[in-house]
Amino acid sequence: MTRLLFLIADTGGGHRAAATAVARHLETTEPGRYAITILDPFADAGPRVVRRTADLYGPLTRHARWAWGALYHATNSRAAVAVLSASALRVVDRAVKRAVQDARPDAVVSFHPLLNHGAVRAVRSASPGVPVITVITDLVDVHASWACADVDAIVVPSPGGLDRCRRAGIPADRCHDIGLAVDPAFTAPLPTLAERAELRTRLGLYPDRFVVLVCGGADGSGGIPRHAAALAASGLDVELAVICGRNRRALHRLRNLIDRDGHPVAMHGFVTNMADWMRAADVVATKAGPGTLAEALCCGVPVLLTSYLPGQERGNVEWVIDAGLGRYVPRTAQLVDAVAELAAPASPGLARMRAAVRQAARPDATARIAELVRSMARTATEQRPLTTARA
Repeated sequence: MTRLLFLIADTGGGHRAAATAVARHLETTEPGRYAITILDPFADAGPRVVRRTADLYGPLTRHARWAWGALYHATNSRAAVAVLSASALRVVDRAVKRAVQDARPDAVVSFHPLLNHGAVRAVRSASPGVPVITVITDLVDVHASWACADVDAIVVPSPGGLDRCRRAGIPADRCHDIGLAVDPAFTAPLPTLAERAELRTRLGLYPDRFVVLVCGGADGSGGIPRHAAALAASGLDVELAVICGRNRRALHRLRNLIDRDGHPVAMHGFVTNMADWMRAADVVATKAGPGTLAEALCCGVPVLLTSYLPGQERGNVEWVIDAGLGRYVPRTAQLVDAVAELAAPASPGLARMRAAVRQAARPDATARIAELVRSMARTATEQRPLTTARA
């Protein structure tokens, strides 16, 4: 039995989603081979003040993005990361060290930037020889805290992320440009027209209308009510589907939203079948979150980016535009105009975007990350002296 410890923090849904995707792939491809612990040290083992600080992520990114941007830039340097690691994050280090001692893992994988340095310290003191792997869950703009030079391997999501890690002093042979991990549900073969019509019917959508999916990540950020209401009032011959995530306020505000035919708009909070909704859509209107972007690309769907978090998501917008994967539409009028263009019969813009999306998607990323973890854990186990081998 191979023991793995995956470290996350529920600041947004991307860290847990990536860890769960890799875990699910390992458990599916080799049933019974792995004992995987997914731990959020902030929530599961951290002091109350640390838990409360982590819980501020959702409200802060929904209501005070400027504050989040200021915090991001203030800490985005090696010097600031060193100060954090030596002070505030020490309380989390203790939780990570206890987890390593309890789980006795064959490999530790960090899916969160604030846990990389603590994971290295915990493993080096409690389980020398166990590899520590970082899986970056941002896309283009990689915060300085991701680049821990002492990890044994780091998975980067893009050439920009690779450059950041190399400039931070991480050797090339430890950097693996693989992409972002997404759940296998998002990487299934793209549906045929008949399959998509059947999927739409199952979701309660019209089978043959242009479908716009409005969402904002697990926390429902990015002004979902404003964008959904504008599209519903536009009079365009499109069908809306709105996923509000954990944003109950947005769900409440939109509870009476109707389409141009007077029918209720498909409206949901947090869902577990997001892949179905994306695969049923013609275009996704969302904020520039890295996980949502990777999922949409794997589902073959162009994106209309309505907003971004200052700091970590700004580069995502530029990448989407430069690669032709979608548009940046921060104003509702721009969003409505873009949907009108793309929903037009035989829209050349939509055709170009779909082709670019298919080219940019990396549906094999999860499998490749899982294989890297599997290989490093196996190698470490084989090299471990028999006197210290674990059952």
